[in-house]
Amino acid sequence: MKKIIYFVFICILFVACQGGANSQHPTVEYEDKKSSLSDMEKNSPLKFLKVNGSNRNNLVNQTVVEGEITNKATLTSYKNIQLQFIFKDDAGSEIEKQKHVLDEVVKPNSTTDYKVKVKHVKGANTVVVDIINASAL
Repeated sequence: MKKIIYFVFICILFVACQGGANSQHPTVEYEDKKSSLSDMEKNSPLKFLKVNGSNRNNLVNQTVVEGEITNKATLTSYKNIQLQFIFKDDAGSEIEKQKHVLDEVVKPNSTTDYKVKVKHVKGANTVVVDIINASAL
């Protein structure tokens, strides 16, 4: 009876070891999905980048726009991020648009702070910040 129990135990152990070894190697299907995700992230940076910001005026007649850029991509870093500032008055009407490029690199699944100083736009009380383009690394 002991021999049968030992035999069953060894068979179970052998099967368990074989299953664990095979699961350690990535499959071709996994590698294809990974490269597909990378291509999608590189071709569509605006889907993965989010920006928020606030503005204030300083003592030397400049508008200071500062906030965070968040990269939700899992594999791709982005650089040369182009921000568009839309200056609006009290009624919400657009007064002026300006574009600025940030040279900082935003790594995957991370957040980076930014701060831009621009000449004060007369009559503008709020600034809306948007990302219009970025380059994938």
